[in-house]
Parts: sequence; C-alpha cells; structure tokens
Amino acid sequence: MFPPMSSDRVRWLLLAVAAGVLVAHSLTFNFVTDDAYISFVFSRNLAEHGELSFNLGHPVEGYTNFLWTVLIALGMLLGIAPEVSSRVLGLACALGTLYVVFRLTERALGRPSAWAAVPALLLACSSGFACWTSGGLETQLFTLLVVIALDGVVDAVQRPRAIIRAGIALALAAMTRPEGLLVAGVLGLVQLSTIVSTYHAYRKWPSRAVDLIGAGLFLGLWAPWFYWRYRYYGYLWPNTYYVKAAGPWLDPKMEVEMYTNGVHYLWVWLVQTKLLFAAPFAVLGMLIGRARTPRFVLAAASLLLTLTYLPYVITVGGDFMGLHRFIMPMFVIGAVSVTLGLEFLVQLLPSRRTVGVVAGTLVVGAFAVTQYQLTRASLRWGNFDNDRGIDTPAFLIVYTEDRAAIGRAMEPCFAPDDFSIVGGAGAQPYYGRMRGIDVFGLVSERIAHDEPRIRARAGHTKFGTDTLLAEYDPTFVFSCYQLHAKAEPQPRLPCAGFWLARGYEQVTMHIPGMRQSGEYYTFLAKKARNFQCPGRVP
Repeated sequence: MFPPMSSDRVRWLLLAVAAGVLVAHSLTFNFVTDDAYISFVFSRNLAEHGELSFNLGHPVEGYTNFLWTVLIALGMLLGIAPEVSSRVLGLACALGTLYVVFRLTERALGRPSAWAAVPALLLACSSGFACWTSGGLETQLFTLLVVIALDGVVDAVQRPRAIIRAGIALALAAMTRPEGLLVAGVLGLVQLSTIVSTYHAYRKWPSRAVDLIGAGLFLGLWAPWFYWRYRYYGYLWPNTYYVKAAGPWLDPKMEVEMYTNGVHYLWVWLVQTKLLFAAPFAVLGMLIGRARTPRFVLAAASLLLTLTYLPYVITVGGDFMGLHRFIMPMFVIGAVSVTLGLEFLVQLLPSRRTVGVVAGTLVVGAFAVTQYQLTRASLRWGNFDNDRGIDTPAFLIVYTEDRAAIGRAMEPCFAPDDFSIVGGAGAQPYYGRMRGIDVFGLVSERIAHDEPRIRARAGHTKFGTDTLLAEYDPTFVFSCYQLHAKAEPQPRLPCAGFWLARGYEQVTMHIPGMRQSGEYYTFLAKKARNFQCPGRVP
C-alpha cells in the first residue's frame, strides 16, 4: 500500500480515506470553544455596525486572528451564524491542508507515490488535528496558509513562479496569526539560502525576478494592513500581546515558571502525538536530501521551523487549551518528516514493496489506536482537571456551553447602558450582547498596559485589580461568581467583600441546562440597578 506505486487510483483513494477519517474524527469533537466567541463579538460588530471592536465606540484589538474574524463577519452578512461558518470553514481548511500536504510530500519524493498519503492519514487520525478542525478558531486556516507557503517554497526549486503563491500565503498567514511573521522570516531565509547555494554551485546568480515579485506581494498585502491596524488601534501589536507576553512580572520567579510550563506543553505534545517515539524518523526526514532539490529544501525548512517555532512556544508558556492548537503547523512538519524518514529507510531494504506495506500499515494503524484512546479520554465527561494550566477539551466544551446558557437566559434582561466585568469574554458576552471587559485584559487597554503579570499561565498572566475594575463603574461583576447545584443556601462569594461595601449585592439566577456544577449562578450586581430577570431566585 505504501511503497512507490504508479496507480493514481491507489494514491487518491488513500487521500480520500484520510479525508473521510478527518471528517468523522472532527465530528467527534464538534464544538466551539469560548475564545472563538470573542472573535464572534468583533465579527458581529463589524457586520452590523462596520466597527471592528468589542465595545462599540471603543476599539481595542482584543483578537489575534484578523483574517478569520473578517471571514466570519462576511458569513454573518450573508446570514450564516458564526457557530456554523467557523466549523465549516475549519473543516474546509483542514481538508485543504491534507491535499496540499499530499502534493508537498510528492514533490519531496520526486515521484507519484502512495507514500504521499501517509502524512494525510496521520493528520486525520491525530486527536489534536481533529479537535482544532472543530473549535471555531482560526487554527486550521493558519495551518493551511503556512503549508501552502511551504509548498510554494519547495516547488520554487523547479518552478520559480511558485514563490509568488508563497508570498501571498505568508502575507495572509501573518494577517491570521502573529506567528505568521515568524514563519515568513524562516521561509524567506530558506529561499535566500537556496539562491545563494545555486550561486556557489554554478558561480552565477540565478535570474529570479519572481523572488522580488513574491516579496513584493507579501509586503504589498501585509504592510498596508499593518499600517491600518496601527492607525485604528494605536499600538504596534495587538492588545492580546500586551496581555500575554509583555510587562513586568510581580515575582521574577514566575518568568522561569512560565518557561517551565512551555517546556511541559511541548513535552505533552511529544508524548500525546507519539513524536517522542517517532523522533528518529522525523530527524532523519529532516536531514536526508540532495542539495538544491525539493526534498532538501523541505528538509531545511522543516528543521529551521522546528528550531524557531518550538522555542517561541516555550517563551510564551505554551497554551491553556488542550490538544495543542497553538502548535498545529508543527503537526504537519512532524507527519511529513516521519514519513520521509520511514520511506528513506524502506528504500534501503530488500523487498521494499512488501516492507513498505507492512511498515506503513503498522505506523498508521498503531498511531490511529493511540489517538482513538486519546480522543475518548479528552472528551470523557468529568475529565475537567487541568494539567499545569492546560484545560481538557471536555472542560472547554462544558465551560462554553454553560456560559452560552447564561448569556441566552439573561440577554433579554440587560439594558443598553449596562456594563459588565466578566471572566471569559466569549460565549456569555456574545449571547448576552453585553458591553464589558474581561478581568484578564483581552479587551481592556488599561489591564493590558497598566497591570503587572501575576501568574505563569499562558494567556492569563494579568488580572485586573478590584480598584482598577471599579473605575469602570460596572453594573455587573460576573468575574466574582459561583455555579452551584442548590438555590439555598445562597453561597457566600469570597471575592465579594470589596464590591458589597460599594453598593453591590449577590444575585442568584436559575439557568436551566448548565451541567458542570449545577443550574444556579450567583454573581454581583449594583443594588441601585434593581436587576429583575426571569429565573432570579428571591
């Protein structure tokens, strides 16, 4: 099945199998995480009011996925709910990635081969790849654009014009995730190295005007957008950068803890994806290749991306969402590198056709079994404990569903001038159509720029103090809350003292359908607001 074959039918059949497995696997997760709803608020305000902001009239760049947010807004203009469009787009991008990876692997092999379907099969079986094909975030769009750019750089060895699509894809990637700039720098360096290598081999500079066109297209797309967002929001980098990766630490020891968490994040990725055991094949796949060939360029790009992307992930402490959405492009690098390393070894053996069938089947089959087990464990009800700040998909799902239920139940009861302090700025504000900020500062310039980093958890290093939050004069303080199973006795909120002394009261609502800790929700509201809403417990 996996050694070189001339039959197009087998190659495409295996790719079709990978696509079918991915569709089924992603539907096992089939969720939208709370962070996706943050972008949906921006998308809705753009679609309905022409304003890319969380709170109308106060633009703060509380997202890091501009292109994704705009695409979701376009869907909303067409009447497509973001909960639907985000999942459909995520799946379409993931399927596109399988196809591009298939073609990329064939370019590296230098021939049509069923081996090219192996990376697609590995990705389709991967719990992480399937999970974040769902989830509602920009993960798969970014991964697709990175892979298109990588394929363009590899293809440019034989067809120089391919660098044009690489330049376009890199610009769009940088407009989708900040890490796109890192990828652009790496692939630009690889392309420059290829040009220099050609000169040293032939003592003649290649005529590559297309390289200038590719670079010009990158800058022509990215630079005007960057200038616009700087003028619109007033800062060089997104507000999320200042929240997550900037500012002094309250305790210098936390910086070391942050790096330690980043290392742990990578370790979990290596263990759960089994790359820890397949690393020899991956390293071999990154090192084998004759100079100035597509395989060599792919190997060089893969190695350089690994040596830059992984340290970057460590410096930001990894991510708080399980199954590694923050590192998704490296899933592709891993799958392709392992395949190329395994294929190289098989070619050295006698009876390589039979050996290839056995080796390929065993690798894909064994990996599929481990990922089936990982998917089941990740979604198991009650698996809500986090691993050094990394939340499980099961927790992410129930957390979002409960906040969505709260938002839906309370939306009719909010007044236009109400202002809320929330913990998660996603599903609850989205469904409640609430004005407000989150205590972590994603949509608050003041928290992002004025508060120190007080915890070593990725994405949650800052937290607004009560004194700062009080200056917003909030109507509701939803960040001080408790979910519970019984209406009586009403719980005493440990965080309420500051607010109770300033004219707030505890309010308990019955929210049918909440599952994590019960259907009762206690929070703080201004007494003067005299908040009345169906479901309020007397």
